Amino acid sequence: MATSVAIPTIDITALLTNTSTIQDKQHVAVKLLNAFTTFGVFYITSPSHPLFTTENTNQVLDASKRLFDLDAEQKAHIPKIQPGGFTRGYVPIGGESGSATKELKEGFSYGYEWPEEALKTKQAGGSLNGLQGPNTWPLQTSLDQLDQGHKDAFKGTLQEFYLHVCDIAKGLLKGISLALALPEDELTKYCTTSETISFMRLFHYLPYADQGHSAQIGSSAHTDWGFLTLILSPSKTVGLQLFYENKWQDVPSRDNSLVINGGDYLSLLTGGKLISPLHRVVSNGQEERYSMCCFYYPDYDAKIPLLVQDQEVHGQAASGNYSLLRDQRDQDDAKQDQEVSAAGKEGQDARSVATKLLNGDINFGDYIISKWTQVYRKGGAY
Repeated sequence: MATSVAIPTIDITALLTNTSTIQDKQHVAVKLLNAFTTFGVFYITSPSHPLFTTENTNQVLDASKRLFDLDAEQKAHIPKIQPGGFTRGYVPIGGESGSATKELKEGFSYGYEWPEEALKTKQAGGSLNGLQGPNTWPLQTSLDQLDQGHKDAFKGTLQEFYLHVCDIAKGLLKGISLALALPEDELTKYCTTSETISFMRLFHYLPYADQGHSAQIGSSAHTDWGFLTLILSPSKTVGLQLFYENKWQDVPSRDNSLVINGGDYLSLLTGGKLISPLHRVVSNGQEERYSMCCFYYPDYDAKIPLLVQDQEVHGQAASGNYSLLRDQRDQDDAKQDQEVSAAGKEGQDARSVATKLLNGDINFGDYIISKWTQVYRKGGAY
């Protein structure tokens, strides 16, 4: 049985209010730096932010659970995610995996809810990028059931939560900039339209009997590819594990808090100084697990220069232990691609493309689309 790691809880109120002094923000930045360089994962809270209340978090989590409680026929009418990197809609069991192991989870992805006229204008002008587009919701009859008698309550609850989390992510980026001895707005200036391409993923993890996790798992061991991941789960929920000090350790959820972990892109931009933690989700064979994960991205066309000037490459960056640098395609898909001529593949492996990303030869959005395409599984339960 895994032990629990004592990761810190950080009050980030100073990063979320306009009245905070620079000294208050620096105080939080020091704590963020310590957490990022030690664990890469930590809890955050803020008594002043509306998200961090038991009533609000329970409301959001209850909405998520109601979605997954829909029957099979109702779920079958929710548009499924498709290959190509734009991840909106239902993720059936087996529909994604970062490894050869079957991941016993189902999911639902949504993001920014475009005003109808604004979306039509962008679609007509061809100005949507590859990570922008409409959300795909259940049928109206299912939405009426999910609303529980309050019109548009389900979608409204999820959208309000998403925008709150994006707001919190921008506050965190201010603290990270200060932690790296950079101007407070150094990272947020690359996030002017982030909420339109970032997204929220609702997960329902099913219990399974394979306690060796060789054929089945909730979520395969991986690092996240992007900038920041912000996670909400019911209080005292177990299943999320961090690989720390050469062993798997539990990261149980806590009341009125989010779990934060850094992504590969952020870590590589700091030469590995900020850790992108290796983590997974497992089952004890008895309990279901629910969580809501926001993958917060910089702008689609972002080309962020390296954030450290000492030229020192730290442990994780030196070892290259990032999912971002691994080919996560299904083995059959990878085998088919190997039949393409060597000349056609030259410079297209994961590490070469990541180097282009860090050198500014390609933008963040094009790269992250290629990664989402890798974990799509054609053999999922569609």
